[in-house]
Amino acid sequence: LIYTTQFANEFSVELADPVESNFTTALVDRLKIKPTTFKEWKQRHYLTGYLNNNQKVKVYITRNVGWDDVLGPKYRNEILVKCDIPCIWKEGHLDQVEPKELKTNLRHIIRSFMIKPTFLIYVQHSDIPTSYVRPDFESWRTQQPFNITKLSQNSTFISFITSHRTEFRETWVPTLQAYIPVASFGSFLPNTPWETHPECMNLEHFKAKNCIISKYPFYLSVENSQEKDYSTEKLWDPFYLGVVPVIWGAPNTRSYLPHPKSAIFIDDYPNVEALANHLKYLVKNKTAYLEYHAWRAMNFSDGFKFIHQYCCEI
Repeated sequence: LIYTTQFANEFSVELADPVESNFTTALVDRLKIKPTTFKEWKQRHYLTGYLNNNQKVKVYITRNVGWDDVLGPKYRNEILVKCDIPCIWKEGHLDQVEPKELKTNLRHIIRSFMIKPTFLIYVQHSDIPTSYVRPDFESWRTQQPFNITKLSQNSTFISFITSHRTEFRETWVPTLQAYIPVASFGSFLPNTPWETHPECMNLEHFKAKNCIISKYPFYLSVENSQEKDYSTEKLWDPFYLGVVPVIWGAPNTRSYLPHPKSAIFIDDYPNVEALANHLKYLVKNKTAYLEYHAWRAMNFSDGFKFIHQYCCEI
């Protein structure tokens, strides 16, 4: 019993005889109770560690990614814990990693982090595939599409929010702006103040961002890179805001959309002007625009169902 004695001593838990047949069952039953306090989360850490034979994983985190973004708090303070698996982490640094180990594992590092031997990333075929899809995706069906009839003749009809520079964004977005106005609110390529929509100003960060996105019929969903299966909130958030995403991202994105015609793909058009002309056509044609929302009354695609089953069950 690697963890059990330590668990009992620290939390004054009465141990059952480890040879009793109901011992493991009792521990599993305890895990069914959602922790609400720091102490209960720490108890869960020891229990899950014991039940998983004290297995350990290594997590390699590249620059610009904090521990909290990936693993949740490390119990430095009694604050909300996001992870639901053993998550008391021992921090190290890459300069402490042997060159042989680093070389062996570099090929597994996808975007920002990886877990060796178990991946925790967006890739469908990972050992633990996960997703940015929100657990309330069924509510997307009842979300009213953006009402394009309220747009004036000179209204800006696409928004863009990002703080991260990439070569594609830096070159492509200004090219699109040569044909249609783009309301850009992020710290990268900004041209529109958040005060343009005062009702969004005093909201929490992500709610404010979503408020802004909901003010336009299209959202420019340009990912950091075009990696297979890699889709973030930039793709998924517009769906529950009643907006159509205009996508540049994973080459297989279409395979796991709610419906193949629920988004517009930049790469489907021969040039930027052709895409801009299509968007201008849609904002003047309500019937054509609503075709991109017809999926809300249809069955979700099999690919979307596969992605979603991992969004909150890990």
